[in-house]
Amino acid sequence: MQTILPWHQENWESLLKRQQAERLPHALLFSGMAGLGKKQFAHLFAKSLLCQAVNAEGMPCNKCRACYLSNAGSHPNFLLIEPDIAGAMIKIERIRQVIDFVNETALMGGYRIIIIHPASMMNMAAANALLKTLEEPTPKVLFLLLCDQDLRLPQTIISRCQRLVFSKPTEDAAFLWLTKDTECQNKNPTIDELRLLLTLSYGAPLKAKEFLMNDVLFLRKTFYQHLIELNEKKADPLSLAAFWQERELTYLLPLLLNWLRDLLSLELTGGRAILLNEDYKTVIHNIIQQCSRKKLLQYLTDIQNIYARMQQFFNANKILLLEEILIRWTKLCS
Repeated sequence: MQTILPWHQENWESLLKRQQAERLPHALLFSGMAGLGKKQFAHLFAKSLLCQAVNAEGMPCNKCRACYLSNAGSHPNFLLIEPDIAGAMIKIERIRQVIDFVNETALMGGYRIIIIHPASMMNMAAANALLKTLEEPTPKVLFLLLCDQDLRLPQTIISRCQRLVFSKPTEDAAFLWLTKDTECQNKNPTIDELRLLLTLSYGAPLKAKEFLMNDVLFLRKTFYQHLIELNEKKADPLSLAAFWQERELTYLLPLLLNWLRDLLSLELTGGRAILLNEDYKTVIHNIIQQCSRKKLLQYLTDIQNIYARMQQFFNANKILLLEEILIRWTKLCS
């Protein structure tokens, strides 16, 4: 049974009061960093609005026909819009589905609900098509737009939504939640590993859990060791590019960006910065002795541009990008 995450309680109560007072807007923008559970919250809220017998806390009953259909992902008054492939853009064809859905009659009465996730991944044509729909609200139609990066969402879209901000919990609250989560317990992490995962996820509990479930700490250790070997001229960038080509790159470039930001932080503060990768501080300190600030800044900019290209062009050639990244790294301190 779905439950409210502890750090969602305030937002849940806020929306429940609005709903009970019949003051829900036609569009809500759920904003906040990735890994806070905005999608989980949106699905639970949608299910609650569709439920035929919610309890006093606004939670769905999980017994009525509406809940049965919601659990099966087949409620006729609910539409989920996501990229066809993870990391790809949401194209105008998907928004045309939204327009058709909005123009239909609600088959079971009540609300019709559309979740768009992540809203920032709509291309320009899709965003423009959605804007026209948001400008002409239809009664009992609710849009829930989920966004990790508000700056990538057109201001015209933002201005037509009421924003609900999701804040991260305290470090202690996030740590406590991770220790009590059954799936996390099954991975049997140490206390230090959980603390490190929370650091790497910038305090976002669900992102820390994702890292744990996907063995990101092992990937991080392997990747950073390869960077060190390249820096010491003990490895070949083309061979390592071939090695990483066979693996999922979802976490690789963010790990590299964290590494580079630590390099710059240490360089800019004369070695006094507290690093994200604090356990590699000695290694990072040795590396910055070998390269200039100008080269570091340029390489960081290049990697950010490559990361943006990978997000924009989902079918980018992995091996060429990896070779470019690793060859440039070998030249950074030469």
